[in-house]
Parts: sequence; structure tokens; C-alpha cells
Amino acid sequence: MKFIKKYYLLLLLIITLAGATIYGTYAMFTSSVETNMVNMDTYMNYTFDINGTQELKVSAGSKLRFNAIVRNSMGGSISYGMYYKMISPTTLPSGVIIAQVSDDLTINAKGQLESGASKTVPMVIKNTSDSEITVEIGVRTGYATDSQGVDDIIYNEGEIPITSFQTNEEAGNDSCTSASTVDCTTDCTSKYINGEWKEVCYCYTGNSGTEPNYRTSEEMLEYLNLSSNGVKNSVTSTATTDEGVWQTVDDYGTTYYFRGNIENNYVYFANYYWRIVRINGNGSLRLIYDGTSAHANGESSTDRQIGTSAFNEKHDDNAYVGYMYGQTGASTYEETHANVNDSTVKTVIDNWYKINIEDNGYSDYVADVIYCNDRQPISGYGVYGSLGYGNNSTGYAPAVRSYQYFTGEDGKYGNIPISIQKIKMTCSQKNDRFTVNDVEIGNGALTYPVALLTVDEVLAAGAYGGSYNSDYFLSSNVQTMTPVYFNGVSISMFYNVDMSNSTNAQAVRPVLSLKSNVTLNGSGTQWDPYTVSFS
Repeated sequence: MKFIKKYYLLLLLIITLAGATIYGTYAMFTSSVETNMVNMDTYMNYTFDINGTQELKVSAGSKLRFNAIVRNSMGGSISYGMYYKMISPTTLPSGVIIAQVSDDLTINAKGQLESGASKTVPMVIKNTSDSEITVEIGVRTGYATDSQGVDDIIYNEGEIPITSFQTNEEAGNDSCTSASTVDCTTDCTSKYINGEWKEVCYCYTGNSGTEPNYRTSEEMLEYLNLSSNGVKNSVTSTATTDEGVWQTVDDYGTTYYFRGNIENNYVYFANYYWRIVRINGNGSLRLIYDGTSAHANGESSTDRQIGTSAFNEKHDDNAYVGYMYGQTGASTYEETHANVNDSTVKTVIDNWYKINIEDNGYSDYVADVIYCNDRQPISGYGVYGSLGYGNNSTGYAPAVRSYQYFTGEDGKYGNIPISIQKIKMTCSQKNDRFTVNDVEIGNGALTYPVALLTVDEVLAAGAYGGSYNSDYFLSSNVQTMTPVYFNGVSISMFYNVDMSNSTNAQAVRPVLSLKSNVTLNGSGTQWDPYTVSFS
């Protein structure tokens, strides 16, 4: 992207010196840059950066609905315009509609975006012809100024701007009929089945009908035959017995977490054993890696980890508290914590995920959800400041939830656990909400939808700062992605709920989330773990 920007600026200078018009510059920018294939997730979201394209095949007599997410990854405001281009056949056949879905007829397929912003454009391709079609969907972009906007974009030959509309009713789901007196809802999605895109619909009526395609967190709790003990936002001791399920809130809604010596949260997925940590607020299931065999609570085994790793190999700058990080020696918080470079532990986890999940075909089961690397600086934590950049001594918010700072009579200082340790599942800063494709709630910075637990999730599971606990389902070998402080020389990260230097090699246990539409077979015990398939 930097190359494109530099190329554009150089080109602009040359054309300006030659007396060319801004309109000409705009045409060059949009038509001469190589196009790029875009990222697609299994929820049928296609993410388009500048001049991205995607080819789609739609079989005869079917329709394909998806979201086109246009994202501005450039440094300035851009104009964008979406288009379609027929690949096979080369002209639009009778009976084919390619349109954006908009009940209020607002044109979202073209517009302007500020740097870092995105726009979601619901799309439909309906093919009522007798033959399969292949369509290229793409976006053309250019820097926006007072003199050049969306109507100045020049499209290449065969590229037709998308201006047609379909309402949700026209574009939408098959009708749902039911004898039930409650409202009946149809949930449809596009799936690639036997080499063709198919529209698959699920008709459900709540508890009196069949199961919805995607469950809410409440529906997932009921699906697991569990109930909540109520709201619990803090802990005062370890949990050494089965305390069941408790609830708090995360960035999606109500989340339900398992606490204590739990024995009904085993999952066998992708040839490994996992433990359910919590039901995310969107209904997906957050799992932590637990080995190649099923381990009892309290069992100490290196099989419960994929290996060991430092969080980061360096610790002499605030940047290294990041699961991803920016510029060291920077003079601003934003430069320091830009999500540009992978941490040491992220590299280890990503490599493991690609080999064991992605390459083995299991990624379709994995949800794109938030993993929080809470880097919010906080003042009032002893001698630590709140600047958060360079080698400035800085305290981070999670430390205040679990530890208090003190200075003893001998002039020495340190940290002691506080009596009430708070659980916080929401993530305060968007920049710290690590996701893959979600740029609405998350930061869209991850390569794969996998990371580590937070100290709050460890507290919720049954740990308590200052007390050792092996009698809960996580046991005691949990590296987190939660910083404590930077003292101007080195970084402390939470390991379990205690602190460790970020360069120390610690156990690595990947954390991922299963989509809320999975079917779980089994009872969830050590000897009869849940096994996973799609509903």
C-alpha cells in the first residue's frame, strides 16, 4: 500500500507539472494499479481494499447473497465505486440481476471513506437463467478532493458500476411457513456445496421450532443444557469446586463463563482436546487448547501446551506490551501501539494454527471474534505514569483490576493483590480488539482468528492473584495477552494471574472460538467430549 501511495504522489507531481487535469490523475490512479484478490470469511463477507476484485460463480436457478466490505487502508480520504464485470458469458444474460440490497434505496455501492474507515454493502446476484455465470465483483478507488469524487472514477473496459437496487424482500429469503402461533423467521446463507453455490435456509420459531443457523449466547447456553447462576463481575478467592456458569458482559452482549473445577466442558476438535472457557456474547464458544489427550483438572503436563515462547523477545520499550506493536522509540502512543509487527508469541500461534487448523480444513468452524490486548494506560498506579510510549514508565489498566501498588517503609516498592479482583470482558479500545475481518467492532489486524486468554478470563475461570490454584479446569499454566506495566527497563505481563517478565519463555495455549452454528455431539466430559460438526 505504501508503494501505491508513493507511486500516486509521484504521478500526481509529474502530471501537475505537465499541466494535466485532476480528472486525468484520477483516471490513472484507478485504472493502472494491479488489482488484488480480496479476503473472504465463511460468513460470506468479502473485504475489498483499494482496487480489489473477486470472481464468483453462481449456478443456474440460484442466488448468492454476501456482504462487500470496502475498507480504506490508505492514509487519506478516498472515493470508491463498486462494479461488476461479466467473465462467462461476457455480457449480462437475460434473467440475471446484480445489485446492492437496500430497503431505503440508499446508494452504498459508491461513496467516500476516511482513512481507516469501512463500508458494508449487502449484495445479491440472482441467476434465473439456464446456465452458470461467472462474475467479477470489484471496487475502484482514488484519493478524494474537492475536484474529484465518486462520479470522476474511470472504470476499465467491461466494468459496470453497480447502481441497481433490490429490497430485502426482493433479494431475500425463501418464505417460511409454520403451524406455530409465534413469529416464524427464516435464516438463509450461501454455501458452496458440490461445486455450486447454494442458498440454504433454516426455518425456526424459537424453542417451538427447529434450531436457528446461528445461536445467540442465551440459545447456546440452553443448547448445552446449562443455566446461569447470575451476574459475577469480581472474585475474592480461588474456585476449587464446580461453581457452574456465571455471566457478565463482553463487546457483543451477555457472555457466560465456566468457573472452577468444571468437568463438562471438554471438546474434541481438529484432532486436539480443548476446554470451553466461555460462551461469547455472540453465541460462539471460546476454547483453550488442552492437548492431544484429555487431561484431568489439576494434571500437570507439557501436552497441555503447544510449546513455550516469550511474549516478545525484547522488553525495553512500551511497544512490546503489544500482541502486535508499532514503532519503538516513538514519541506518541499511537505510533507505539500501531498494529504493524507481530509479537514473538503471535508468530508461534499463527504458525501452529496454519499447519493444524487452516491447512487441515478446519477453519470453516472457527469464528472471527475479539481477542483483547488491553493496552489502555492508566494514571495513579504508584510510580508508573500513563504516557504509554517510548521508555516512559507506564502502568496499564488491567494491573489496577488485580493488583495494588505499594511503597514500603524501607522505600522499596512493589505490587500486592487486592482483596476484590475485577473481571472485565469488554475491551476499552478498538485498537486493542484483535480480529481478522471485523473492522466495525474489532481492529481487523489478525492473520488468523486465534490468540491467547486475558487475565480477566483466567480470573473468571477460577484463579485469584496471590493464591495458587491447581483445582480448576485451566490448572496453572496459562500465558495471557494482558500487560501489567513497563517500568522503564522491562515489561511485566500476566502469567496466570501473577506477573512475569515478557521475555521469559512461558507455556503457549492457543485460544480460538467455534461458530455458534456448530452441532456438538457428546456430553462434554473427559471420557465423552463434545465433537464438532455443522448444523
